[in-house]
Amino acid sequence: METKPGKSDQPASPAASDNVLTLCHMLSNRIGRAFISDMAKFDVTIPEWRVLLTLALHGNTSGYIIAGRWAMDKMAVNRAIARLEERGLIEKQRNDKDRRIIDLSLTRAGRTMYDRLIPVANERYHKLMAGLDRAEARAFRDLLAKMIMHADDIAQ
Repeated sequence: METKPGKSDQPASPAASDNVLTLCHMLSNRIGRAFISDMAKFDVTIPEWRVLLTLALHGNTSGYIIAGRWAMDKMAVNRAIARLEERGLIEKQRNDKDRRIIDLSLTRAGRTMYDRLIPVANERYHKLMAGLDRAEARAFRDLLAKMIMHADDIAQ
């Protein structure tokens, strides 16, 4: 980790010359690093959390949809799904309308795990967002959503 001269225990802070994408990566990495340790206490990885979160908030869906929503590598999502299924936290069933699709859903144990994890995730979120007032948070959210949609458009 790069550090400031004379402050070996402090991470390098953003520079005025850093562009928006660099700052997004810096923020994402810092959020992820802190959240990973929170999730590790529950023996859940970030990809597994994303699967649980998506199923809890959006209901039954496929691994393909989850990978697309999070812009994650399909293999990382498949590994998360396999581990969650092994632990009895999710179950698979063939989609009634398209037999090629495997739908995922939370089991009762999966819902219980989600219910244990969501307060941890919410606490992390509120601590992070405490640095912004309500208007800044809303503007930041809107700008991020706009950038994500634009990135999806140019990636196609």
